[in-house]
Amino acid sequence: MVSRLAAHAYWSRLWVQHMDVSYDPLLETLRIVSAHLGQAGVTRSCEPVADMLLALPRLLNRDPAFHPPGHDTRSFDESWILALSGALRLADADNYRFLLLSRMTPQNASEFHFMFRHALTLLDEAG
Repeated sequence: MVSRLAAHAYWSRLWVQHMDVSYDPLLETLRIVSAHLGQAGVTRSCEPVADMLLALPRLLNRDPAFHPPGHDTRSFDESWILALSGALRLADADNYRFLLLSRMTPQNASEFHFMFRHALTLLDEAG
C-alpha cells in the first residue's frame, strides 16, 4: 500500500495546483502528540516531543492552541512553531532568536531551544 506522503509527493509533482499545502508532517505529529497528551492526562514524559509540548504552556506563560490532527487551518501557535522550525533548518539565527524572544523570556527561550532541537532531531531521524 502506498503511504499518504508518497502519494502526495507523486501527485503534487504532476498537478502542482492541487497540492495540499496545509499538510505538514511536523505539524501533524505535534497535533497527534498534543491530542494524546490531553486525552490521557499525561503530566510527565521521557519522550522529547511530549516533554517539549508539556513544557510549552509554562514557557509561554499560557496554553498554546493546537488544532486536532487533520484540521485544515493553523493556529498562531502552530504557525509560530513551524516558523521556528523553518528558521532553525535554514540556520537563520536572527529570525530564530527573534521568534523565540517575541514570545518567551530569555531564560525560557534558552530552555525551550534545547528541548525543541532535541525533538526536531529525533523527528528528522525518524523520517
